[in-house]
Amino acid sequence: MAGSPLSGRIANRVERLRQHRWRMAPYRSVERHIVLGGAPRSGTTLLRRILDRHPDICSGAETKLFVPAAFNLAWLAQAYGIPRPELEAMRRDSASQAAFIDAFASRVVAAAGKRRWAEKTPQNIRHLHWIRAHFPEASVVHIIRDGRDVVCSMRQHPDWRWADGGWQKVLVPRPLSWYAQRWLDDTAAGMAWRGDARYVEVRYEDLAVDPVPTLRRVCEAIGVTTDERWLRLATGSAAVDGVAQGQAPRMPLAGPGEADDEGAQPDYEGAVSASSVGRWRAELSAGEQQEVERLCRSRLRELGYEI
Repeated sequence: MAGSPLSGRIANRVERLRQHRWRMAPYRSVERHIVLGGAPRSGTTLLRRILDRHPDICSGAETKLFVPAAFNLAWLAQAYGIPRPELEAMRRDSASQAAFIDAFASRVVAAAGKRRWAEKTPQNIRHLHWIRAHFPEASVVHIIRDGRDVVCSMRQHPDWRWADGGWQKVLVPRPLSWYAQRWLDDTAAGMAWRGDARYVEVRYEDLAVDPVPTLRRVCEAIGVTTDERWLRLATGSAAVDGVAQGQAPRMPLAGPGEADDEGAQPDYEGAVSASSVGRWRAELSAGEQQEVERLCRSRLRELGYEI
């Protein structure tokens, strides 16, 4: 019986049940975390790197902590410089997944000498019911990008897989309809929370082209001051192609320990600039444009994108 496929399935089922119970255990945080999410390739990394430079906000690499059974202790140890045994003890001492999140956030914020923790994982947008139930004081920032540009970026961007103690890129080609449906599902998941006092939407295009008013609005929504020095730095970083400010040089947005290049880690999103806005016009064929717009037309119009 030992080592048999049946015993393996039973063990997996028991572990999934244990993880589910741990995730659903009662816990109500009073912390004012900042939760970033949106469809993949929508600019979540750009915003998280900008926020990480704010004097009051700590926003490190993607953790997947709010996603069910998704985070990886080895990755967290590597990305945040926390000894693996310390994380394992933190996990054992936490009666719930939400309690573990608070313990981890407290550790990270204290190390950074800041006040607020922001976590960026695109899939967060699909788990807002759980997040709001366990973190009622958290702010949710939903980053939205033109679905046609999202499709362009997603189909060229490899998935990341953790294997042999490190992240590896794996390109998994999928039909355009798959990427379009992912964008539809993710935007719908976030938009369902419109009207919630702690939910705010940010358009990637606004952040890339004219970041100052966008960042002011985000700061107001999440309850932090708009530090002017930080705002000047963020403006120089985001308006990299001069659309808003006349050929301002790009300033690296990588945080401590991050290389600002493709090989850094799965938190990488490339040199985001306003020049990537509307890339679908050049990268999608006429037939592909028609297919994506057929699937996404209603949502694109609802979000104010031209068709």
